[in-house]
Amino acid sequence: MRKLDPITNLLLFCSGVSKDLILKCPNFEIIKYSSIGFTILLTCILAFVSSFFALSLIFENSLYIILGSFFWSAVIFNLDRYIVISLRTTNSILNNFFVSLPRFLIALLVAVVISKPIEIKLFEKEIDNFFNDKRKSMTYELSNTFELKTSKIELNKQKIISVYNKRKVLVDQYMEDYLCEAAGTCGTKIRGRGLQYESRKQRWESENKILIREEIKKDSLLNLEKFKEEKLRKEYLMEKNNIVNTTYGFFDKVKALSEVNYIASNFILLIFIMIEIAPMLTKLLTKKGPYDSLVLKAENEYENEYLNSSDSLRISRSKNEKIKLMDAEMDLKMKERGMKNISRQEAFERYEKLKNNMKNED
Repeated sequence: MRKLDPITNLLLFCSGVSKDLILKCPNFEIIKYSSIGFTILLTCILAFVSSFFALSLIFENSLYIILGSFFWSAVIFNLDRYIVISLRTTNSILNNFFVSLPRFLIALLVAVVISKPIEIKLFEKEIDNFFNDKRKSMTYELSNTFELKTSKIELNKQKIISVYNKRKVLVDQYMEDYLCEAAGTCGTKIRGRGLQYESRKQRWESENKILIREEIKKDSLLNLEKFKEEKLRKEYLMEKNNIVNTTYGFFDKVKALSEVNYIASNFILLIFIMIEIAPMLTKLLTKKGPYDSLVLKAENEYENEYLNSSDSLRISRSKNEKIKLMDAEMDLKMKERGMKNISRQEAFERYEKLKNNMKNED
């Protein structure tokens, strides 16, 4: 039996072929399945790299990242081997297409899962710039909203002060009226505290009391507006800090890929799809080779052997059932006859003789 080098043995193991059968095939068949095994091995390596980048976004512990990457690459490796092993080609292209369609869909899903972490790593700087621009845009919108709200609060404050100042100007005017009446410089122009003086003074005192209440009301409203402004400022600073310190996870970066470079991202995805379906395409596009014939022959031999063993087992069970039935009938006859014609010993000897004859026939 010929010997193969370790690399070829490894590649054939990756392709999932039976070593006993492949060694019986010509050299070109070994080369074909070695190529399929190399593609599966390459996909496994890419799966390890991809999961390493993906897990590094989730965990900080290097041990968890490496163990998780090995586990994921092993899953992809076994899945690819199963897809290739389970694929059986026929002489009909249409039949081959329908048979391989579910496997192509699985390979497509695997290619998407593998490609995304690597795409994220390749476009890492572009994605970081995208998120920085997004943070600036969100901060700008937040600042505009904050300024708009604070300007409304400032207008309310000015309005409150304006209403109070108008009343204060009026009350101050009333005070000047009664003072100048007392000095004789306005009104009746008679110096002293006459009726006009008392009337104007009462009017000022009445309005001044109202002004005092309005001042208390003004201070209360201004304090309320200041409280709103301080609350709004705290919320603004908190939201701004959240925007600046926001960290984006794996799926956020996956969504950002289409925004960063949609065409390049899909191009890389197509490359991974081609790598993933390459083993199946190799097997489907090539005609049935010696190895496929040997596999079919081995399967037929096993099936025939299994059917023969099943028939033997069925016959043996049938004979055992007949013997049990004879036992039951003999016991029934012996009970019915009450041992009138033959003794128990004679019946037992006849039964044993008949039983031995049936066994000899087997």
